[in-house]
Amino acid sequence: MNLQEIKAHNLSQFAQDFYGFELKKNSTVRNPCLSNGSDTIVIKRQQDGNYTFWSPTSQNKGSVIDLIMWQENVNMPHACKIAEEKISGFTQDVKAGKVQAPKHIEPVKELDQEKLKQLKIAESIKYLKGRGVDNINHGRFKGTVFSDERHNAVFPHKNENGKTVGYAIKNINFNGFSPGGSKTMWKSNQFKNDNQIVLTESAVDALSYAKLMNKRDPKEMFNTRFISTEGAFSPETQEMIKNEILSMPESVKVIAAFDNDEQGKKYASELEMLCKNIDRDFQVDLPRVKDYDWNKVLQKSLDREKALGEEALEKKPEAKKKEEMSCQM
Repeated sequence: MNLQEIKAHNLSQFAQDFYGFELKKNSTVRNPCLSNGSDTIVIKRQQDGNYTFWSPTSQNKGSVIDLIMWQENVNMPHACKIAEEKISGFTQDVKAGKVQAPKHIEPVKELDQEKLKQLKIAESIKYLKGRGVDNINHGRFKGTVFSDERHNAVFPHKNENGKTVGYAIKNINFNGFSPGGSKTMWKSNQFKNDNQIVLTESAVDALSYAKLMNKRDPKEMFNTRFISTEGAFSPETQEMIKNEILSMPESVKVIAAFDNDEQGKKYASELEMLCKNIDRDFQVDLPRVKDYDWNKVLQKSLDREKALGEEALEKKPEAKKKEEMSCQM
């Protein structure tokens, strides 16, 4: 077995078979996301047929050889030997004395183009309204949010050529991604005078941040773009983000509006490094409360407004009564 054959072996299946990785709920067939409890890896099949991985938790990346070197702490020649033994199905478990046979490997599926054609631009989605998001018809977002036959909120992810390569799917108690699709990034509409860009983990967070911004300063909405990565921050996605930023004026301000948790802080740190490398202004704006995302902040803000409104209504009859009493004196 040569090196090319080793690198073309299904890396997702390999990681599951030999290193205790399991598919995560938000995984897709085309870009599987796996975890072994402590580490996470994202698998991609390259155009040459070879498989590669990237770990957002450890920053390790590469081929099956690199995975073995990382997991078993061995050098490259030793990793190549281990890979050949495992893939050929004749690995010897010294402790158990058993031979491990390779499992059946499912073919890689493609994004369902028919389902993609059936998506419709949404003007109102019950799920989003329930999350306090009602701004999808604002000029900044009109035509960027879709719905499917199940009335899910759908957020398309496109490649650098503008082709839809996957889409996030969201509804009550459901958070998924299109089977066979690739996570890149969802984008709001872009305008010529944009000089600010906000990056979030989910599109719902982007819409939530935008609504809060619009309440604070409506004019700011007219020069701010929004991007969400759906929790993916692979080298490919980072390259797309870099190109997006470079397409804007040099004075652009980049705002990291990720979740206030360890992963969100990690994304913010990586984005800061990216901005430093291209000499662009950078700002972190995480929710103040630990483990909050921007939709949670929006919902809490709306709850406070509702409570204040109800309190004001309760006080009005009392104020009117006092007024009536003063008139009689």
